[in-house]
Amino acid sequence: MDALTCSLAALLLATAVGPGHQLPVVVQDDALLLNRAPAQVQQYTDQIAAEGASDVRLSASWSGLAPSPTATKKPGAPFDAADSKTYPVDGFRRLDTAVKAAAASGLDVELDLAFWAPRWAVPKASDRNDRERYMPKPAEFGLFAQALARRYSGTFPDPDQPGRTLPAVRLWVPWNEPNQPAFLMPQWRRDKSGLRPESPHVYRWLYQAAYAALKGVSPANQVLLGNTAPSAPNSADDPDHSGVAPLKFLRTMACVDDQLNPLKVPECRRFAPIAADGYAHHPYSRTSPPGGSDPNPDDARLASTDRLEGLLDQLAQRGRITPNLPLYLTEYGYETNPPDPTAPFSPDQQAQWMGESTYLAYKDPRVRMFAQFGLRDIDPRESGAKPGAKGYWANWQGGLFTADGQPKPAALAFKQPGLRPGHRVLDRCDRGLRSPCALRRQRDLPHERPPSGRQLRAERRDPGQQVAPT
Repeated sequence: MDALTCSLAALLLATAVGPGHQLPVVVQDDALLLNRAPAQVQQYTDQIAAEGASDVRLSASWSGLAPSPTATKKPGAPFDAADSKTYPVDGFRRLDTAVKAAAASGLDVELDLAFWAPRWAVPKASDRNDRERYMPKPAEFGLFAQALARRYSGTFPDPDQPGRTLPAVRLWVPWNEPNQPAFLMPQWRRDKSGLRPESPHVYRWLYQAAYAALKGVSPANQVLLGNTAPSAPNSADDPDHSGVAPLKFLRTMACVDDQLNPLKVPECRRFAPIAADGYAHHPYSRTSPPGGSDPNPDDARLASTDRLEGLLDQLAQRGRITPNLPLYLTEYGYETNPPDPTAPFSPDQQAQWMGESTYLAYKDPRVRMFAQFGLRDIDPRESGAKPGAKGYWANWQGGLFTADGQPKPAALAFKQPGLRPGHRVLDRCDRGLRSPCALRRQRDLPHERPPSGRQLRAERRDPGQQVAPT
């Protein structure tokens, strides 16, 4: 089987984790969904739905939506941080457009209460005034979460369509990759005991404020903890530019040490067990195939999510977090060469790794969601750098389509031809997906021939039975 056929087979399998249990797939592309005209946004969400995704992930940028984001003093009346009607109109109109387009396309929305903070919500300026992230104030973040939850409660009047209400959003994720210095600071603190993680405590305070606000608006809101990166740059000599590995981050957030004993630090004196509806994680393995494990025991790539699950269970047993948290793998993907000459994999390999990674997620019954980061590549000219310069290819080139809309092999692999909710496929297939997969259908699947005349042959080969085309 070639890479495309392997990818198609894997994605066919990945539509169901087991009988009655679908595996939703979320696509994120803020560049297209939050920065284009309404008609274009609708076209993109329709395309995402046609590709077979079930959800879109959108970023509700705190600094992008808040008034006076570079001012050191919080705006006064009539601004009410818990009321989105008192925020600038343009930012929320863009977000409304994307939420409404997703609903019209039959897609659910995951809304990230995202980076960065307005300057008036942090005690100290960061290295860039458009990326304030030094110890954001939990109370202010909670008010921002409340404003969003009220707006997307399902009862908020649509400002552009009198007599109608904005769609409800029920899946929420406070902050993004809090174990990375690009998104939250400080990551580390030096005191008389030495260098120790600080960002897990800062994040815990933010998260718990947002959780209370979101649940206060509606108990139906599902709130995900974590949203962690799979690894983090770390150097004791440069703590200002070092992150915290995800498992160490999680232990510290739960106020336990490496041996799972209670941490005796000032930040944990008022620790309260952390409530959540799931754990969000970004299990990237950007420079290696999805099956590769990470040698650092505190990192968690896709093939090492069992480490994360095991730690979550250990913390739950000690009463530190909600038990039996499912995993939501909310960001994943591979950049390709072409177009990016520095990327390690070809478009064909991207399709193959997409198939294998989705299959790995599918095989884990604890995974409730998988992800594709990017519908289209980002035009490198948007970086502002000159061709050949170091930053020219800084933007993400891991889309299903090129920047000008041409499909990569991954677009066909992702589309999952013929499968929609209600069609389930059970499987028996080898880990690497490099030999024919055994498929068994529960319902008839429509016949569909991929472009270029290629066909996917699915067969059933059960022990003691003959091969039967399906």
